[in-house]
Amino acid sequence: MRKCQLCILLLILISQSYTISHSAISGAKTSCLENEFPAKKGSFCCDKCHPGFKLKAECPEPNKRSECVKCENGTYLEKSNYFKTCFRCQPCKKPHFKEISPCKHDTDRKCGCEDGYYKKKLDDIEWECYPCKKCGPGQFKTGECNQEQNTNCSCKENHYPAKDNKSCKPCTECGVWCKHLCETTPIPVKSIHPTSPSGTLPQILVPVCACITVVALGVFMLYEGIRLQRKRNRALSTQTSSSSAAPEDQTFIITVPPDNINESVAFINQPCKPEQHRKLPDCVPKEIKIHEFFYFVLDEVPIGRFKELARRLGVSEQNIDRAEQDHRNCKDAHYQMLKVWSDSGSGGGNNVLPYHRIQMFTETLKDMCLVNCADNIENRFLSQDTSSSS
Repeated sequence: MRKCQLCILLLILISQSYTISHSAISGAKTSCLENEFPAKKGSFCCDKCHPGFKLKAECPEPNKRSECVKCENGTYLEKSNYFKTCFRCQPCKKPHFKEISPCKHDTDRKCGCEDGYYKKKLDDIEWECYPCKKCGPGQFKTGECNQEQNTNCSCKENHYPAKDNKSCKPCTECGVWCKHLCETTPIPVKSIHPTSPSGTLPQILVPVCACITVVALGVFMLYEGIRLQRKRNRALSTQTSSSSAAPEDQTFIITVPPDNINESVAFINQPCKPEQHRKLPDCVPKEIKIHEFFYFVLDEVPIGRFKELARRLGVSEQNIDRAEQDHRNCKDAHYQMLKVWSDSGSGGGNNVLPYHRIQMFTETLKDMCLVNCADNIENRFLSQDTSSSS
């Protein structure tokens, strides 16, 4: 009796373990290979159909093959699959479309553009055929038109793009595209040694140039000596008049140099102190119109030396390039460089350039060996009667 009970208990345990293992197997998710798919009728995997074939019936049990049929004409499937239907091949019916490769059961039909047209994308999927452009006047072809891109055109040498961007016009004045018209060869003012290799110039020109240079230096030094002496005499005259100053809270009368006899300038509580190093006294007002000074400088300084002058005056390369880009005309560009220089200084007022800034300007010209330009500016603006501005 006891043995029968043990056998019944063993059978119950075996049946329970079988039920648990079966339910666990049936509830688990089936894992298949890349070329397989899970069957709907059981927990096993069926093989996929090859490219160009669709699924007609899945495999009935493991180790059995699925039933596949070939795609009909005008349809295709490019990859291994278990689809019940095939994709329809795209048509090439849009304007100027042509067939590149035909539709097959495993590849879609490929479309392209006719000769003389290129593909232009409308979005990530859609595209249309547009006619290839032709290079206009003043342009030459840099890239052929094909299925993927339009014709590339560039301007010929010494040309710039027109506003319609369909043609190029020849350069007629200095600008961003015509920088070759902005450059000129600078003329050396003071040079003893010839710049060209020996033997290229006649030997007689060397001593002649040396003699001319020596004479020019002598005349310049004599002129500078006379000009400095006149300024010293003027400063001494001003100092003499200031030494006999009146008591405090009285009006000081300053006698102007002998060139302007019977003319005087009155200043209240401001004694004159002559500055050294060839500068006029601070008490003498000297107002010079900025635009008048700028246009005089534009006529005096050679065009080829103007950018060098702007750099020496402290104008940055960025401002120089911006002036050339904003103004195609050389004079307008150079005027803008001078405006940047005048705005960066101190003193003066609206549209008025202070005296010491012009002195610094002429000294810079002399450092560039543009002595004649500096002298003309000094004679025009620095040697005027001080009484004329009072």
